[in-house]
Amino acid sequence: MTKPTTRMEGPMVLPRAFSLLRLLADEPQGMNLSGMAAHLDMPKSSLSSTLKALTDQGYLSRKGTLYFLGPEAYGLASVILAGRTIRQISRPYLEQTMESTGETVLLAELDVDQKFAIYIDSIESDKSIRFSVPIAARRPLYCSAVGRVFLANMPDRLRASYYDSMTMERQTDNTETDRVEVEKILADIRKSGVSITMGAYSADAAGFAAPIFDSDGRLTAGLVIGVPVSRAERDKQRYIDAAIKAAADISKILGYSGGGRG
Repeated sequence: MTKPTTRMEGPMVLPRAFSLLRLLADEPQGMNLSGMAAHLDMPKSSLSSTLKALTDQGYLSRKGTLYFLGPEAYGLASVILAGRTIRQISRPYLEQTMESTGETVLLAELDVDQKFAIYIDSIESDKSIRFSVPIAARRPLYCSAVGRVFLANMPDRLRASYYDSMTMERQTDNTETDRVEVEKILADIRKSGVSITMGAYSADAAGFAAPIFDSDGRLTAGLVIGVPVSRAERDKQRYIDAAIKAAADISKILGYSGGGRG
């Protein structure tokens, strides 16, 4: 006697639905059925029923042959994000980055006076020689890796005011205090998307920092990988790539889709 074939449609519905939502979140111009099937490597027949169900419930919208995220998808995302702080949203990415690099990873915000970066979370390396800093510690904008991220993305008027009100003191032999030279460094940060310091604030510490933007393109936080200078010099590109990726992943969760600085 032949056993009836087990249908796998039920267990596959949720993974397929999440894959569709994630795909369309990355394609604001919309996609048609053929494009989605090719991108997800799924049969059109299998996708059609899922597309219809998501559209009927408002999670997708359709215009002609193109599908887009619908109002219910945006509403759900807003509810989820509304109850979470930037620290909560970022923490899994800090943990992942520490695991992949083996180095301390920190999250920072701009202090209320807009003269310092303040660390609000940290996942510390378990190596015997490691970068370590307490939560709530402040760092000057002009000479710290994450501080320069905030300074680089600051409107010109506010940055000029910062220079006028701040005495840029030398912290180490590698601290740059000349305004013109600092501006050159900031221009490089805006171009490359990463801020790198080698002993600029603390002689034996290096930092690799990248900006975190929100859905409006505003800089909301900075992620920094803290590394002893000796290891930073040996594996510089690895830390650069890791900082940029983690910050970009967090920005994406916040709804950032690229563009100029806020």
